[in-house]
Amino acid sequence: MIDFVRLQYKDKSKIEPFVCKKENFDELLTELEYHSGEIRYPYKVKIGSMELGINEKSAYLKNSIHKLYNEMVSKRSHNHNDFTYSDLVSTINYLDSKLTDIKATRLTQLEFGLNLKLSKPAEQVISNNIILHNLALYNHNEQFGGRGEYKQFNHYNYYFKIYDKAKQFNLKYDLIRFELKYKNSKGFNPFGVFNIHDLKKKDCLRNLFNDLLKRFDELIIIDDIPPKSIIPSEDIIQLERYISFNYWEKLSERKNRNIKSRERIAFQKLLEKNDLLKTKNLLRKSLILKFEELINK
Repeated sequence: MIDFVRLQYKDKSKIEPFVCKKENFDELLTELEYHSGEIRYPYKVKIGSMELGINEKSAYLKNSIHKLYNEMVSKRSHNHNDFTYSDLVSTINYLDSKLTDIKATRLTQLEFGLNLKLSKPAEQVISNNIILHNLALYNHNEQFGGRGEYKQFNHYNYYFKIYDKAKQFNLKYDLIRFELKYKNSKGFNPFGVFNIHDLKKKDCLRNLFNDLLKRFDELIIIDDIPPKSIIPSEDIIQLERYISFNYWEKLSERKNRNIKSRERIAFQKLLEKNDLLKTKNLLRKSLILKFEELINK
């Protein structure tokens, strides 16, 4: 569920002296001015893979709390396994025990996502079936040197990321990840999330999941069309037009907005008519089942 977080200290006056005590952290990294010997900001310490940084005006804590949990229990830094509600709570409590004044911080960035096992390679689904999000083309499409497919859709206050988790970690099973990364707190504050401890509230997690599901519903995911398809040729022509980003971009012009709304409805009906939503329906059902599994453990 929760992965990357970034916390900002409103007042660094308590955390800075805490970080500088050797009994709290064995290693404190700073900058040193060679000639004068002056120690300068930033100060940085590590809690596993989590980084706590202090500069002239503020302090922050960032990185993946999912990876931190795995470092706590297995000494391995990864985030491809299930991260349950109880795992999340224990990780937040662990951070509380390692730091001071964490309840005085505010969340400024957040990632919420789910890993789903598939019956075929995730890169095939991402490359062939996931076409558009909110009728917009992806902004990034990476293959990471053969380590899987990755599509990212950039929006005003969030990124929607879909990628091959199995190839990223060289797993022996097929795994896809759907993830929302909120650029700033405006994206998740409406869901009751302000502080990291709010992530221990199941209602807040359900709100975040519902937002992920909302963004998933905005995806255009179309089943593979076999070469000897029984789909009428006129429908094939329509589909080819509808999956073109350029077509929707033209309809986004002010004079065509009423047409775009009608065409969006026609596109959905065309997909339903030709039974091309099996992949999307299966993935949606899997997201719901996975979330319920994780939040109840």
